[in-house]
Amino acid sequence: MKRTETDWNAYYSSPYPTAMFSRRITGHILVRYIQKYRRLLEDTVIAELGGADSCFYPEIRRKIAPRVYHILDKNQLGLDRFSQQNHDSTVILHQVDLLDFSLNLQVDLVFSVGLIEHFGVVDTRSAIKAHFDILKPGGICILSFPTPTLLYRIARRASEISGMWIFHDERPLEHREVFPTVCQFGAVLDKTIIWPIILTQEMLVIQKAI
Repeated sequence: MKRTETDWNAYYSSPYPTAMFSRRITGHILVRYIQKYRRLLEDTVIAELGGADSCFYPEIRRKIAPRVYHILDKNQLGLDRFSQQNHDSTVILHQVDLLDFSLNLQVDLVFSVGLIEHFGVVDTRSAIKAHFDILKPGGICILSFPTPTLLYRIARRASEISGMWIFHDERPLEHREVFPTVCQFGAVLDKTIIWPIILTQEMLVIQKAI
């Protein structure tokens, strides 16, 4: 039987073979954007959505030094792995369903990498909205998601044929699907396509309307 959902327990137990390479590149661009736009922030309270065993936190801690860092994810295994390896009192973990959660939380910057593409069209809109629900007016949201360039399609097809593909519910998103939704909440300040990671990602920087 063909699998239709990503096994996140398996992912956190044994990451995708190219993950270390792609995370390093994506993390560098992510931190560069945070540094560029931190002047717009009131404070450095940051939230990472879908970042259970966060690979981006160590570099963000070194280069940004957030006052508080929230990680929101449904996967308990990933959250446990993070807490076993990180004992920073500035980090707060939340086990929540990102499509159905209610937290008394307002942050200055929120981001996700590789999250919103794991839903259908309607739930992708809800997942994007969840970022802005916890973001202060004027705050910064950074979204990174796979986009179906020719390079992406070739690389993914090769991974599927070889049996290495594990993100069974990943739905690469066209810019024209994501852009109208984020524009309901604020203004796009920056964007790029991350080509070197092969499974290309688009990254958007949005400032929430005041």
